[in-house]
Amino acid sequence: IELLRAGDVAPDTALVDQHDAPVSLQDFAGNATAVTFIYTRCPLPQYCPLMDRRFAEVQALVAKDARLAGKVRLLSVSFDPKFDRAAILRQHAAALKADPTVWTFATAEEAVVDRFAARFGVNVIRESNGTITHNLRTAVLDRSGRVTALLDSNAWTAEDLVGELQGALEK
Repeated sequence: IELLRAGDVAPDTALVDQHDAPVSLQDFAGNATAVTFIYTRCPLPQYCPLMDRRFAEVQALVAKDARLAGKVRLLSVSFDPKFDRAAILRQHAAALKADPTVWTFATAEEAVVDRFAARFGVNVIRESNGTITHNLRTAVLDRSGRVTALLDSNAWTAEDLVGELQGALEK
């Protein structure tokens, strides 16, 4: 699978959101969009729960910035579709106080979501005990769906991501 790089158009993959409705990256066109990969049962506080907290911080920062409000979208894609069905994603979004006009949670069948994640450099290994071993990668897409930044691991801050989103809006 070919990894996405800055300047590449992200694949418009069919996903299902927390309202059990179809969603794809095309639905985010016209906005700067951050895409990350999580699963709701992740037991490691510095992995998925940290990505959730960072996205919540970004949502708050964007809401306070007139230059960004209404122009930024966040997408958290779960690679645990067997458990993270729409109702679970809805509960997860509510617990995080995710504004549905800004922050979408989605998933797809395992093969689809794994292929989608792999394009962003996310390796997903499903363990026999139900845990999922994975690395962290967050992508920023410009208004036309082109990758402008790929943030590795969890070393970035909400302010870093907001800066990347601002830059993506200017492209």
